[in-house]
Amino acid sequence: MIKTDRGKILTFNFMALFGAVFFLFFALDFYIPILPFYVIEVGGGETAVGMLMGLFTFCSVVLRPFQGRTLNRRGRKRLLIMGIGLYAVAGMGLIFLPSLPLVFIFRAVQGFGWGAFLLAYNTLTLDLAPEGRKGEALGLMGMAPPLSLATGPLIGEHLRIGTGGDYLLLFLMASVAALFALLSGSLVKDPSFDEQQGSKQKGTVITGEKVPLFSRSVLLPSLIIFFMTFNLGSILTFLPLLGEARDIQAVGYFFTIFALTAVFSRPAAGRLSDHLGRPKVFLPALVIASTALAMIALSYSSQLLLLSAFILGLGFGAGHSSVMAMAADRMSIVERGVGMATFTATFDLGIVAGSSTLGILLNWFDFEAVFFLCALVMFTPVFIYLFRERLKNNFTR
Repeated sequence: MIKTDRGKILTFNFMALFGAVFFLFFALDFYIPILPFYVIEVGGGETAVGMLMGLFTFCSVVLRPFQGRTLNRRGRKRLLIMGIGLYAVAGMGLIFLPSLPLVFIFRAVQGFGWGAFLLAYNTLTLDLAPEGRKGEALGLMGMAPPLSLATGPLIGEHLRIGTGGDYLLLFLMASVAALFALLSGSLVKDPSFDEQQGSKQKGTVITGEKVPLFSRSVLLPSLIIFFMTFNLGSILTFLPLLGEARDIQAVGYFFTIFALTAVFSRPAAGRLSDHLGRPKVFLPALVIASTALAMIALSYSSQLLLLSAFILGLGFGAGHSSVMAMAADRMSIVERGVGMATFTATFDLGIVAGSSTLGILLNWFDFEAVFFLCALVMFTPVFIYLFRERLKNNFTR
């Protein structure tokens, strides 16, 4: 059991950051039921849809190790504002310049901004968390993305259908949400911490040129999150197309149910992992999420698809909170920039791998086959972790 400190989590700083996270995730999630159809309308196909998601995520990852290495020197808030600003400006470009090549360019710029934003807000969350309550703080901040996912795709889908595909209006709404994120983020203050005190947690000081690009201490949780987000990228990219192919008019509600379930499971799972340990939460969560993906593969009705959304939200929400808390346990304060850069970059690389791989596989296989593959991928970290523990026990006998 991990000793907890009952320090205050819900400060003004924390809530301002929560607002920035919610609004920028809303700006992202609003695109889910819109961009695939927009890409097809301006001359792309299913492969282009997968490539667009892959490009966005690749651009969000490519600079993150360098940003993580300099995060202590330049400050979290500066990176937060820069990331939100890039995303907002490129989003405005989508409003006025409708062509497939420009969509790829603007989404690439948004990807650069998104990567900076993810690194900054996740590191800030750890900075603001009382010692011993990291899992709970991460779980509470983790409510913002699913809350936006519960509303963004549903509103986007209804507006796309209701306006007959008025993309200028739709992209304008996403840009307004990004500007609200910028306003809320400007209220956040960089927390101060004693670098030497933080370094004593692991007996190392990381300064100047000695700061690495990647953190070895978070390799295991990063590997686990890669397999998890491989499936998240597949769902975010291709579920709207699965719904259309099977004539299921419930994809928007899928994201709402998935997100609302994750909203409630994340803080509870984070708190539970603070007390029971991380593996006792994330291992069952991965089994639950894998089951949900198999259900998606077999979903030819709204009822089964929505049930799978509930189960997936429960498993993915609990798994993400506890795995991220496990990564946080392995970082000292001065390692947080590099550690969170490694973890969040791997998170996004999983999305790239999932959306790009499935975009190619859908040229030869149907949705049922590829989502069964996703179920197997989600279950893989369970084998990896248990095999690793068995090897460790054999060597320590």
